[in-house]
Amino acid sequence: PFTSKISWKPELIEYIRELFNEFYKSIKADSAYIRFFFMTGCVRLSNLSIFSAMNNLYDISMDRRFAGAFGYTERELEDNFGEGMDEYLEANPGVYGSKEEFIGRIRDYYDGYRFSPRSDIKVYNPVSIGRFFDSLDCIFENYWELTGVSTMAVELARRYDLLSLVDEMPSLDLEAFTSFDISLLAEKKLRVNDIYALLYYAGYLTIKKAGETSIRLGYPNREISISFTRALIKQYMEQGFGSLTDDLGEAMDRCDVDAMAAIFNRYLAMFPYHFYERKDERLFHTMMHGLFVCMKGDAYPEDAGKLGRADEVLIRGNHIYIFELKVDGSAEEALQQIKERHYADKYIHMAEEKGMKIILVGISFSSSERCIAEWKSDPLC
Repeated sequence: PFTSKISWKPELIEYIRELFNEFYKSIKADSAYIRFFFMTGCVRLSNLSIFSAMNNLYDISMDRRFAGAFGYTERELEDNFGEGMDEYLEANPGVYGSKEEFIGRIRDYYDGYRFSPRSDIKVYNPVSIGRFFDSLDCIFENYWELTGVSTMAVELARRYDLLSLVDEMPSLDLEAFTSFDISLLAEKKLRVNDIYALLYYAGYLTIKKAGETSIRLGYPNREISISFTRALIKQYMEQGFGSLTDDLGEAMDRCDVDAMAAIFNRYLAMFPYHFYERKDERLFHTMMHGLFVCMKGDAYPEDAGKLGRADEVLIRGNHIYIFELKVDGSAEEALQQIKERHYADKYIHMAEEKGMKIILVGISFSSSERCIAEWKSDPLC
């Protein structure tokens, strides 16, 4: 029953109940002979009668004592893979300015899993790290996606409107992580907090910030952000991305804003008309941010500066793009807002130090035509 095409029917749920019930019964019957028993899985289940067969389990999912047990900590990464990093840097001089820069790139792509709200320890995905160093060229790819675990994201994306997850991270009460009932999947009665808790247990989201009674979730790293965002967006598109992201990247590399706008309009045309029932700025901004993530850019939505927030900042190669969006407004007005509120000030030092170019881009979307109607750009430095 556990195939990639999961059909959460009542009979499957009942099968799962019976399977676990018999398993727990056999363990409990031999408990006098068991000194240590450890079980791992994907999701903590509750409200199921199966636990009456074995009610002495202790859940360590968020126990801070085990926060670094199921992935590589920063120290373990350097201790176990430091020699491999040195060999790569020696064989590929000039690719990175230093070993610290190389580690920072690895951290950005594969680190970030935080298992306990009461511990700041984060761990690297061991599967991704293993495959990354197994490739002789240390290629940054989405190895986690190759394990097939994105099935759940795709299934949930088909049944629930999860597009807001592209750029908005949820906050949940702690109790949301202790009361997941798998039968709700079959009945299609998952509440939004149930979905977020499920995505946390499945590894798509992790703890970003923890309070006394609540947790804010977010993507653990770039690898998961790209994989999950692509899975979400493709559920709404009438066709795949094709060469779209590659074409957009090439246009950005040569600072061709006209080509960028044309490519983005191609992207908008791939969505069916009913997708645009919401015609506010938030929708177009979410779609733009999602495309930038899918093209593996360093994308920052609602980027805070000293006088306000830029709608989007994208860093790619030697370019820093700063975007301001308007719906049924003026591209010139959007461009002037970037300048008047000094959104670029925080990046000027970086640009000067690394020889980068800052490009300011004002964009006006047409809600009736569902496309970019007007755009203006200005290279700052």
